[in-house]
Amino acid sequence: MFGQTQTSYEFGPFRVDTRERQLLRDGEVVPLRPKVFDVLLLLVQNSGHILTKDDVMKHVWFDTAVEEGNIARNISTLRTALGEGPHEHRYIETIPWRGYRFVGKVQEVRAREAVPRLNSIAVMPIINVNRDPNREYVSDGITESLITSLAQLTNLRVTSRNSAFRYKGQQINTERAARELKVDALLMGRVSEMDDLLSISVELIDGRDDRHLWGSQYVRKPAELLPLLETIAREVAAKLGFVRSTESAQQIERRATDSNAAYLSYLKGRYYFNKLTPDGVQKGTEYFREAIKADPNYALAYAGLGDCHNYLAQRDDAKNAVLKALELDETLGEAHASLGFWLFLYEWDFHGAEREFERALLLSPNYAEAHHWYAIYLANLGRHDAADREARQAIELDPLSLLMNMTPALNHCLAREHDNAIEQLHKVLEMETNFMAARSVLGTVLVHKGLYVDAMAEYQKVLEMVKGAAVVEISVKAIMAQAYARWGKRAEAMKLLAEVISPGSASPYSVAGIYTALGDCDSAFEWLNKAYEQRDLQLVSLKVDPSFDGARSDPRFKKLMSAVGIP
Repeated sequence: MFGQTQTSYEFGPFRVDTRERQLLRDGEVVPLRPKVFDVLLLLVQNSGHILTKDDVMKHVWFDTAVEEGNIARNISTLRTALGEGPHEHRYIETIPWRGYRFVGKVQEVRAREAVPRLNSIAVMPIINVNRDPNREYVSDGITESLITSLAQLTNLRVTSRNSAFRYKGQQINTERAARELKVDALLMGRVSEMDDLLSISVELIDGRDDRHLWGSQYVRKPAELLPLLETIAREVAAKLGFVRSTESAQQIERRATDSNAAYLSYLKGRYYFNKLTPDGVQKGTEYFREAIKADPNYALAYAGLGDCHNYLAQRDDAKNAVLKALELDETLGEAHASLGFWLFLYEWDFHGAEREFERALLLSPNYAEAHHWYAIYLANLGRHDAADREARQAIELDPLSLLMNMTPALNHCLAREHDNAIEQLHKVLEMETNFMAARSVLGTVLVHKGLYVDAMAEYQKVLEMVKGAAVVEISVKAIMAQAYARWGKRAEAMKLLAEVISPGSASPYSVAGIYTALGDCDSAFEWLNKAYEQRDLQLVSLKVDPSFDGARSDPRFKKLMSAVGIP
């Protein structure tokens, strides 16, 4: 309905581009969700006139049945995007008991033709020329810092670190890499160290035709690394045509710490955390603490520490670190995303979690993990269309990440879209045939399609991969027991059930799924209540998990969902 007109609108520093369906501030995109943009456009097109809530509902949600509270939430999001404080009404006025009115001075303008330019970039892993493994954190840290700085420009799409680092140590074909990462440009570079000096050379390449766009070399002392990285990011952004205002320049130059010692410790922390091994994460924790000791006001170091604690399932420590990060820097989108996922999994505060996810995406729209976590949240609440949009956005930002590519498949599985789930899982397995999570989920989807022989073949492959890891083996056997029960092979299911219960390793939630498949609802709810007492994280999936379809009509199921607080 919206966006058919070729007229655009301007008010203050803002422009509503109806052709591209974008809100721009000083030429830079302010990210808005589709319905929020629709609300803005409706208000602007009716500037000076009162729109009742029914008017907004009729025009924006004409094809969907939603609660009236949706309007207030979208208006609140819109006010934040326009920079209005809690009690300010520079642009949107609330008319008590009636509706809303746009009070900003609006000027209609003709839509301008878009100027072709480079809209996306991947920062490829900076090469460590000295090949000293003990200094690898420097080259990796430079790469990650440039990614973070450029990602602050909300109208520039920057490939996530995870996808970019899949090229580490490889001879890069620029056109092929640009095609695989779906970007216009690549930033490549090398760093060497000699006589207490850093030599960094960088080159900007048009990935569409392998054309050299710009290059430069810098020689600095290690203590000058922070301002040097700001200089490089600023010059790259300028060559791409994205630094056009004071505001965007400030985004690029926003410095998290003035302490070079803290920064180098932070780089080491990220380097070890990104290994995603228990030892690596533990070592990352130590370096983040070193960074905090050097600069107690280093918000990013607290956010990194929170990531480590989350990975190690240290619930309270994770919360304290993330809250401290936000206390120091309320605009840190990554920390808002981490807090959202924490509230979702540990606190079962669903409304609070969504508020944090939306804040994170407003502040850091290039942060793939935020889209990924939000997609998982939405999928578990049964909002599958919205979950799919977030999952696809995560893939666009991090196209080579196995985890991001798994997200749409998980959503399809929970939505009972089994064929779509299988198609996506096969894409993931083409990327990495031994990706255990994809094999496991594929087995589950095949069970729900009644393809039990194929499902068991997938589970056997997973068992071979996890051989010797007792806790993981128990989890796999639990889902196999559920599969046998659905298949009608009760004896095999009971045998595996006895195996997973006797060591006490299987989660109560998984055991409840087995009993549900066996048709024993009383035992299923006995174990679900145990899961509730233990605050089993998997209970957030209760609303949509196909494992419990056989128990949904039982009044106890609705009561449990209410206790968990699932909307």
